[in-house]
Amino acid sequence: MGKGRTLVKGTLLLTLSGLALRGLGLLFQSLLATRVGAEGMGLLQLILTVGGFAGTLGAAGARTAALQLTARAWGRGDGAGVGAALFACLRYALLCSAAVGAGLILLAGPVSLLLLRDSRTAPALRLLGLLLPWPILAGCVRAAFTACGRLRELVAVELAERGLSLGLTLLLLAAAGPDPARACRAVIAGSYGTGALCFLVLYLRLLRSLPPRGPLPRVSELALPLGLNDCLRSGLGSVEQFLIPRGLEASGSRSAALAAYGTVSGMVFPLLWFPAELLFSLSELLISELSRLTARGERRRLRALVRKSLLLTALYALGVCALLWLGGGLLGRALFGSDQAGRYLRIFAPMVLFLYPDAMVDGLQKGLGQQLYLVRCNSFTNVIDVLGLWLLLPVFGMGGYVFTYCLSHLVNFFLSLRRLLTVLADPALCQAAD
Repeated sequence: MGKGRTLVKGTLLLTLSGLALRGLGLLFQSLLATRVGAEGMGLLQLILTVGGFAGTLGAAGARTAALQLTARAWGRGDGAGVGAALFACLRYALLCSAAVGAGLILLAGPVSLLLLRDSRTAPALRLLGLLLPWPILAGCVRAAFTACGRLRELVAVELAERGLSLGLTLLLLAAAGPDPARACRAVIAGSYGTGALCFLVLYLRLLRSLPPRGPLPRVSELALPLGLNDCLRSGLGSVEQFLIPRGLEASGSRSAALAAYGTVSGMVFPLLWFPAELLFSLSELLISELSRLTARGERRRLRALVRKSLLLTALYALGVCALLWLGGGLLGRALFGSDQAGRYLRIFAPMVLFLYPDAMVDGLQKGLGQQLYLVRCNSFTNVIDVLGLWLLLPVFGMGGYVFTYCLSHLVNFFLSLRRLLTVLADPALCQAAD
């Protein structure tokens, strides 16, 4: 009972902080859209797509590995093991992220010309490569704080870091002027630049509370399958994002294609996923909780926890779907001054009924050690995405994009849910994975 209350309190704390952070992010997106317009938002989203893939490649599964390894050590009451697991994950993450960051700096020119087809993005990509390791290292330390239940400290530092980041970004945007390329560099500098401070503050606080670390565990055995899954999914997702403006451009101008892409990626999706912060917070805690329950062999509690999580997620998704569909037009006009954003939000709103449960199922599977299956499942559905966009987008425009997005995520949800139910019914699968 005490553990249940702790999980609820932790979820509420992370949810409130996450909503505050996402709320600030939405406000910033609104200000940015007003400043640079839909085309500028599209240009920024292309840069952030490269940044997202570089971050996933540079992390190489380190964050989830840090969450699981520190949770297991903390569950055994092994403070020295927590420190050892975190240090090993940080060393692994630093090596991977520094290599990826250096590669991005060297290849910024070809990437901007061949992939993004816009030379204005090259300086922002070089800056992104320079700052890349810091948010990845900070993510590993955040995972350790979550696993150890030190959520209040984590929330306080994250809120302070986000406020500093937004303030710095706004100052840099004011200095950048109306030029979209300079505005993109300002956003990258403000968003990634404060990662170093966040990492140092969290790491030093954690070190002071732990005994000297013990023998270092092998991180790569756990992190590499996780990293492979994340990289394959992120890589294919990046290909999808590059195909969208290119496909839209086939039926219109480059400017119109970037504007449509910016509207969906920079306005609609942040609104669509904003209410999901509750699920992301719960999923984050459930990964460490399910890892502990699996290690202890508490199968009955594990199954009950999974069932409750799925039921609550389905009910929550139903409520959010209704709110977004009914209020989509009002939200689009109020936040972005865009009727088009409101129309697209109402189109995507019914997909919440399976998008939110799919996100929860993926988190539950990570907690049950099903990383290799996630590699196969996510890779398969991302290939569906790429093929659908390549074939349908130039012909049907945004209609082809909506159909492909819906189809691939439905398939992913069905396959992931079926695997989760299979693992719960067969304890040997979970034990073998762990």
